[in-house]
Amino acid sequence: MKRRQFILFSVLGISAIAIPTWCFKFYTPEYDQLLTEPELLSHIWDGTTIGEIGEAYGKKFPNENSERKLAKLLSDYASTVDSTKTIEILRHQIKEDYRQNNTVMIDGWILSRTEARQCALFSFNHTN
Repeated sequence: MKRRQFILFSVLGISAIAIPTWCFKFYTPEYDQLLTEPELLSHIWDGTTIGEIGEAYGKKFPNENSERKLAKLLSDYASTVDSTKTIEILRHQIKEDYRQNNTVMIDGWILSRTEARQCALFSFNHTN
C-alpha cells in the first residue's frame, strides 16, 4: 500500500467514526415543546421548582438523564402534530401511571413517571 493510499484510508476511517459520534453527542433532538410543560404541576410550582424536581429525577434515574432519552420516552406516546391531542395524551398517560402505580418519589412528592420525565426535560431546556 502506498503512503498516499494509507493516508487517504486513515482519514476516511477516522471521519467515518468521528462524524457520527459528534452528531450523536451534540445533536439536540427536535420534539414538541409541550412535552416539557408539566401542565398540572405548573399550577402549583414555579419554573425553578419544576427544574429542581427534574434535576433530582435525573440524579435518581441516571439512565434517563439525557434530553434525547427523555424526549424519546415522552414522544413514544405523544407523537402527534396536534397540540390539543398531545395534551390529552399526556393527561391520559399521567392518569394511567397513577392507576398502574408507575410513580416515583422526588423530594417528598409522589409524581407519575410521566410528570417526573416532563420536569426533567424542562430542566434541560430552562436551567442550563
